[in-house]
Amino acid sequence: MVEKTSLEGAVSIVTGGGGDIGHGIASELAAAGSDIVIADVDVLDTAYNQQSSTEIGGAAHAQEVVEAVEAHDRRAHVIECDVTKADQVQAMVDEVVSEFGKIDVLVNNAGIITVTPTVEMDEQEWDSVMDVNVKGPFLVSRAAIPHLQEAEGTIINTASIAGHIGAGGLAHYCASKHAVLGFTKSLALELAPEVTVNAICPGIVNTPMWEDVLTPELGESFDETIARAIPMGRDQKPEDMGRLAVFFAENRNVTGESVVVDGGILQNVI
Repeated sequence: MVEKTSLEGAVSIVTGGGGDIGHGIASELAAAGSDIVIADVDVLDTAYNQQSSTEIGGAAHAQEVVEAVEAHDRRAHVIECDVTKADQVQAMVDEVVSEFGKIDVLVNNAGIITVTPTVEMDEQEWDSVMDVNVKGPFLVSRAAIPHLQEAEGTIINTASIAGHIGAGGLAHYCASKHAVLGFTKSLALELAPEVTVNAICPGIVNTPMWEDVLTPELGESFDETIARAIPMGRDQKPEDMGRLAVFFAENRNVTGESVVVDGGILQNVI
């Protein structure tokens, strides 16, 4: 087995790479030496997109990520891909292999959120969140696994602290992130010893998800949420998730794990 201690010359796919956390992950992987494929989409085929809006805008924002990757003298390649569509996913993987010759790292980072009590939730809203957050990692992993096995690579799934707790109005989102953790643990067993599989569980990151969706629901400002909920007294940054992704990608004896990056939120039980 290859003992990888560096990502120099690696090829990494980051789904949802046009978003803030995707940006942080892509940038840190590039800083560690990897070329980056940014896979994202602007509009999903559903009424329930990110932040309950009609658009995600990930592909449109991808150019900012390209600039961050190229600042590290690494190659960036953008592919518009809806991770809920198997044909688009397979086409994306085929394009990556055609352009780069291999896949070393897959980061299943694409995700959406809406806030609705279960009793008021439309079936399509439930399906949209589950499709992107759970079916997406399944479809992309399934397509990429043969190439990752050949490269003795790694899969990194973006879960959430919501994968460890419940939250009112977020039953669908919490269920999806619990599912990602179960998927991570099972896939780690299936793919050992060639491929490692781990999950990142972000806490409160200053993204549109918090600013536009969750903060209004909590009825307090973002800064008030930070002061109340995080023992470390500061929010988490996309780069924090990126540094953890690099750690997972470079360590061959860490698999089936989920690491929470939340400044101590889950320990703040009183």
